[in-house]
Amino acid sequence: MKRTLVAILLGLLFVIPVCSVEGSDGAEYTSDMLLVDYGNGNTQWYSIGSNTGATLLEIVSSVLGANSVTYVTVGNTITAVNGQTNTSVKTQDCVWRFYIWDSFAWIYGETDGSASYTGGTVALGFYPLPSIKPSVTPTFGDSWQSYRGNSSNAGISGSSGPVNAASPLEWYMESETGGVYSSILSADGLIYYTTGGDIHGSGTNRKPHLYCVDTVNHEVAWSFSYSINTSGSSSQYEVDTPVIIGDMLIVTSSNRHIYCLDRFEGTVLSELVPEGELAHFAGVFDTYTYSYESTAALSGTILANGPTSAVYDSGALYFNTHDGAMRCYSVSRDSGFTELWKCLPEESVRGCFYFSAPSIVYIDGVRTVVSGSYAGYLYCVDANTGENLRTHKFGDLGTYGTGAIKVVPAGGGKAFILCDDGGMSPRTGFTELVDLKTFDILWKVDLFGSTPVVVGDTVYAYLSPALSSSESGKPQVWDKNGTKTDAKAGFYALSVTDGHVLWCNPNDASTRGGMVYCDGRLYCADYSTLAEWPVGGALRCFDPDTGDQIWAIKLSPGSSTAYCMSTPTVIDGKIYVGNDDGTLYCISDIPGRIDKETSDIDYQSQGLLHWSWLMLFAAAALTAIVAIVLYRK
Repeated sequence: MKRTLVAILLGLLFVIPVCSVEGSDGAEYTSDMLLVDYGNGNTQWYSIGSNTGATLLEIVSSVLGANSVTYVTVGNTITAVNGQTNTSVKTQDCVWRFYIWDSFAWIYGETDGSASYTGGTVALGFYPLPSIKPSVTPTFGDSWQSYRGNSSNAGISGSSGPVNAASPLEWYMESETGGVYSSILSADGLIYYTTGGDIHGSGTNRKPHLYCVDTVNHEVAWSFSYSINTSGSSSQYEVDTPVIIGDMLIVTSSNRHIYCLDRFEGTVLSELVPEGELAHFAGVFDTYTYSYESTAALSGTILANGPTSAVYDSGALYFNTHDGAMRCYSVSRDSGFTELWKCLPEESVRGCFYFSAPSIVYIDGVRTVVSGSYAGYLYCVDANTGENLRTHKFGDLGTYGTGAIKVVPAGGGKAFILCDDGGMSPRTGFTELVDLKTFDILWKVDLFGSTPVVVGDTVYAYLSPALSSSESGKPQVWDKNGTKTDAKAGFYALSVTDGHVLWCNPNDASTRGGMVYCDGRLYCADYSTLAEWPVGGALRCFDPDTGDQIWAIKLSPGSSTAYCMSTPTVIDGKIYVGNDDGTLYCISDIPGRIDKETSDIDYQSQGLLHWSWLMLFAAAALTAIVAIVLYRK
């Protein structure tokens, strides 16, 4: 009996190392799970657990019902989940589909919910074609698929960030191909970002690049370069963020061309080309054309920088172009790009679109594309038909011009309108909450700044007082009692209901990339450089309830010109952000090396000093001691 017990204890030495643990390195699911993929960047995992059912429809219905998720069935199909219903965008249908995980990839069978469920992980995905499959997997359960995460540009990550930021940073990667202005996308343990091209470089270094980086091995998996934009002052300024669609990656570029790539291999699948221009790699892949409008009809500031960042929703790709057009396309590996609709506002209200992706919201049940232009206008367009529902001018900055408009949905048919003068260092502007059904202004503050994030009834942003105010010469803010005080530059939490200040953390560092929210914390990167530390060159983490700064860490290395316009991506216990130097940083709980060489990744694993190995050694030692004692008895 004693020897049997000893054998069991010794056997534990071999069991402990292979136990599956979900840790800070990311969400990994080893049990039977249900993935609901809304096809717009939003995903949710549910444990199948003790839910029972003989068919796919029965098991999925059981899991959704147990988690209070509303759904609609017709026959053996699910036609709606959480109010998201099978829909048609012009000629293209988008429906809920069943997928099965086969340990390596999602498999779609030409089947409905009547297929037998024999165990394992399944997915319910909202896509137009069987060939488009979820980009999250049981191995990498979270993703960041577009400009601010999803088609509404919410800036909210459902993953996790580091508890503390270790110094030196876990790793970083330098490039010689220009600054990183895009957001960092993430899926399947891979991250994607663009650089703008080095105006002082030579050869391909002058060209913008798209990089795919393996975050497990910390190496560039592949890169793709494309031609530069040479239109006036916008030359060498690549600011768009790609978008992930299944196993494809869509890249909008300042040269007005749009590329569809295989995101695992980096090969070009198709290209959307302006009429009258040639494809950049003619004959290698399929090309499609689209028409550009004359910019002579535009009012306000005109930045000839091609398409904006894009979002994907209900099986359609949505983006705007600098000629004032709002556009919608289907895209697939087999059929390339197909125009579904184009909305061109009347000349009297047409303005240039630049940089920011359009947002998809529901207004009185109508799925709507909402965008702001550099002519001060806000546009609401039916996302299914392309009909211009309503347009209104919000931007009017007097001597500072018409103003550039950014839109951030606030839920309930409302949105925040952020207006500034459109400069690299804006001098004035305002923020207001607007009812998108009536365009009534619900409240307004003479503060302007970075893209905010809305969490429940609170909006968080870095805001600065406008240089001029119509009230008393100094912009003011108010508390919950209505008491007004002079505004300061800093990080703010405002009530969505009436705009009163919940807290303000004064700071002159500024942030241009915007705030993101993840797992009860706020994150943002300083626009100012490391040369201005401690009011510059940092990535910061805040408590959203109090406004207290939890930690700030230097984005090092960094030069005196390393400004940061990139929005942090918080996923799998890590934070990714880039800067004007062309450096990509990875911040986590794991410290990296101090020594480095240019273009090398600064990373060092904790190896056998990691807490999991230390616990294993302790358990092994204790087991050995007990075994020896029992054996001798």
